[in-house]
Amino acid sequence: MPDLDLLAKCKEEHDLNSATYQKMQDYYDGNGKTDAMVNYKMITSRANNKIPKNMIQKFVLEEVSYCVANGINYSSHSNDDAIIDDIRLNIIKSWSEKHEDELLKQALIFSEAYELLYVGKDTNFKSMILNPLNSYVLKDEFGDIRVFIRFFQKKFEPETQYADVYEDNLIYHYTVDGGNFVQYGNVDTHIFSKVPVGVCTIGSIYESIFGNIKGQQDGYEQVSSDYVNEIADARNAILLTTGASLEEGAEDDIKTKAVMELPVGGDAKWLIKTFSDAFIQNALNTLNDNMYSLANHIDHNQKLSSNTSSLAQKNKLMGLASKCANNIHAMQDCIKVRLQFLFEFLKVKQNKNYSYLDVDIKLTPSIPTDDLMVSQILSQNPKIPTEVGFAQYSFIQDVDKVMALYEEENKANNIGNDLLNNSNNPPNGGVE
Repeated sequence: MPDLDLLAKCKEEHDLNSATYQKMQDYYDGNGKTDAMVNYKMITSRANNKIPKNMIQKFVLEEVSYCVANGINYSSHSNDDAIIDDIRLNIIKSWSEKHEDELLKQALIFSEAYELLYVGKDTNFKSMILNPLNSYVLKDEFGDIRVFIRFFQKKFEPETQYADVYEDNLIYHYTVDGGNFVQYGNVDTHIFSKVPVGVCTIGSIYESIFGNIKGQQDGYEQVSSDYVNEIADARNAILLTTGASLEEGAEDDIKTKAVMELPVGGDAKWLIKTFSDAFIQNALNTLNDNMYSLANHIDHNQKLSSNTSSLAQKNKLMGLASKCANNIHAMQDCIKVRLQFLFEFLKVKQNKNYSYLDVDIKLTPSIPTDDLMVSQILSQNPKIPTEVGFAQYSFIQDVDKVMALYEEENKANNIGNDLLNNSNNPPNGGVE
């Protein structure tokens, strides 16, 4: 049974970090709760528009699209088709098509996400995606998960917080009041040998998109809001008159007819504020460029010159490609744990013995690549093995499958050539 004092300490640390994680969620949602929007200085009787720019959400969704849009390809190192068929039936076909997208999205928002694996009521292998805002992971000195806590609330019971605590192969149920855990219901068991949770870790909070560009986004929203409000305030320009006074109702006539009559020597003009549009635009452009630079993303609205080489474009994408590689490695680590629990599930339910070490996991990022240049390089270097050459193309995900098709096609072509050659060269030179 979990130590209640230990659970209270876990809850205390979770609550301590929740403010930061909630801020990360707010910045992703773009719900007007960024620091720039909340702390924007309001001026009485003046325009007070707030102009948000949610670059964090844009970058998160872009990286999700880059990394997992092409899907995950599984292959067996021992060419055991049964393993791949069971992965296809229990994960690829039975889970949501957006499961991997959501897992990576949560990991990019919070720098870490969790995958809780369980057997559903329909006895199928299932997964629930969680994050540090609604869960807590306690690891031992070897990095293995010792305790996992999922915090949640039931519908129509917003005043009560519940917690499911996973320890070894047991699940404890609690209600939580502050740091007090009160057990209710029966202790449940699951079929797995350890806490069934996979962790997808992108990096620390300071390495996240939020940690990198939060200040720049706040600055952009602040300057944008000031710029728009300056323009809006210009509508309320002050009419300055010299040597004349306005009669009652004259202000309305000026606004509607744009005409007024002044005595000799009188003068009237609008008093408005002038400011440098270039100065503000430069500030916005600088902040915008900084966000793209810090996030290692590419502004696709910028036009490329017509003579830009493929190598130059590839060099420009190196930073983003490096980030995507890190994201993909984090996903692969989490998927390896997922396969361990899937194979435990299949062992218990269907008495099948598989090893996750036999499965190769490949995610192909959808970052643009120059396959034409690859073809030219391979054609000029015939000594490069065919299998190595196939692996260089961005559109080939399963090299082993392509190689099998290639060899089968070559075999068929060789048979056809042999038949054709035999028909062109009959026995005895064609003399009967």
